[in-house]
Amino acid sequence: MSEEFKVIQPTTKVFCPEKGEGWTLTGITGIDEQTSVMFNGVRYTITAKKIIEELLPNYLKMNNKD
Repeated sequence: MSEEFKVIQPTTKVFCPEKGEGWTLTGITGIDEQTSVMFNGVRYTITAKKIIEELLPNYLKMNNKD
């Protein structure tokens, strides 16, 4: 059985320790996609897997310090 995948909407915020806070320019519908992300006015193409496994959890951790 394949793992269920939740769609990630465009403009979802992410955090990269090297580049800072950014957001997705395109939505993500599959783990094997390449996705555009904007950091400090520069567009980067990053794998959906990296966004889902690293950048999105980083952002959520950063903002859930209650």
